[in-house]
Amino acid sequence: MDILARIEDYAKTQGDKVAFSSRDGEITYLELWEKSARMAETIECRMQDNREPVVVYGHKDPMMIVCFLACVRSGRAYCPVDVSVPNERVEQIVGTIGDPLVLIATERCSLDANLCEQMLSYEELKEITSSARECSVSSDAGKVELGKCTGEDVHYIIFTSGTTGRPKGVQITTENLNNYLEWAVTLDGGIEEGANFLNQAPYSFDLSVMDLYLSLATGGRVVAADKELQQNNSKLLEYTSGQRINYWVSTPSFADLCLADANFNGEKLAELKAWLFCGEVLTNQTAQELLERFPKANLINTYGPTESTVCVTEVRISKSMAESGSPLPVGKVKPGSSVALDPDTSEIIIIGDTVSPGYYKLPEQTAKAFYQREGIRAYRTGDKGHFDENGLLYCDGRIDNQIKLHGYRIELEDIEANLMKIDGVQRAAVVPRFKDGKAESLTAFVIRDRELISDDYEGRKCIRLALRTSMPSYMVPKRIVMVEELPMTNNGKLDRKRLKEMA
Repeated sequence: MDILARIEDYAKTQGDKVAFSSRDGEITYLELWEKSARMAETIECRMQDNREPVVVYGHKDPMMIVCFLACVRSGRAYCPVDVSVPNERVEQIVGTIGDPLVLIATERCSLDANLCEQMLSYEELKEITSSARECSVSSDAGKVELGKCTGEDVHYIIFTSGTTGRPKGVQITTENLNNYLEWAVTLDGGIEEGANFLNQAPYSFDLSVMDLYLSLATGGRVVAADKELQQNNSKLLEYTSGQRINYWVSTPSFADLCLADANFNGEKLAELKAWLFCGEVLTNQTAQELLERFPKANLINTYGPTESTVCVTEVRISKSMAESGSPLPVGKVKPGSSVALDPDTSEIIIIGDTVSPGYYKLPEQTAKAFYQREGIRAYRTGDKGHFDENGLLYCDGRIDNQIKLHGYRIELEDIEANLMKIDGVQRAAVVPRFKDGKAESLTAFVIRDRELISDDYEGRKCIRLALRTSMPSYMVPKRIVMVEELPMTNNGKLDRKRLKEMA
């Protein structure tokens, strides 16, 4: 599949169809194609021989999607950064890339205007993409020629939590994405053309790739729910029930939040065909409740880390599976990929055509996690797993200190490293609290300097506020416990098992 060719075809044949909508506006396929062409021309003229990735900063504005396509049409990867990411972390991402062009695809921007030398404001983007502005993108002589991303060119880079306290960028090539979509359009027996997809995840989270590109590859419409909507169940239900949602793409945790509203049911979302879940454990309880409230909608569970392009497995969860009491499977492996289990640790190793080439500018970390297996890229996930007699894969937790919380992948050492930067924090350790087999919250154990941090509400508040300046809110521990010392194992290592019992 060639995703850019698909989008261009829809722009030519169904140009008036809405491709993306949110409370910030909507855009048709023709507008998307034409505006991204104008933006691509500007990117090429500004960057010329500079092939560094372009940072796209924003939330749920249609301009985000215009910028994504513009970057790859100019032959450059895009790096999506959500407005919820703290400024310090944005600076780390920009610094890792080097000297990128930063596109501000939102009216609500809190970034320092001096963040980098090249930054285009939202107003400038609107002017550049205006229909009143002539576009000279062409292969004709004397006009701007663009070389779009193809094959092994990096299509996008998503920064995830890293063990060093700094985010690491996962590179996904155009071929990775196209191979993923070739299979993903067959999910749930085949994605219906022209359908409406809910977008819950921010674009800096790779789950969003599923709804955005599945929709664009099938002539559908992305219905984006912004963060404010997601924090109010009644408003969210009112909004989504009027959008004729066919495919609900989210984490299971987000569905749990929606289920707290008794009105969240098949009557309100009458045209829902399927739930497409990824990013974390789908519990039996959540599956049972969804199947009961939405009897006409299929429940699709998938699995895969960012490094393997969204997901590589699929299974339709039946009522009997949900009621069995046994953990739910994550499914059978897609064509073009395979899964091997490490004979000593049962670690899941993904081999295949959607495996990333590695982390951006991090050769040592890339070498630790990626390798070639019979000439094909392979990735060590850090997840434990097993197969049943029917060939269904099950995910049995982690073999390291990485967890999934509300769909976000988090390295506990990342939080610990940032805690240690706070004045008055002498040592720190972070552990998850689990419920029904999945991480529910985080607890931080802190050894403090008594003169700088008090053991009371104000002291804990001080730590949380300091942490929020360097980390996304979902990585800030819900509970902070002041301790005199951290428990150690007999061989002198931090006793995380004991800490989990204390959490």
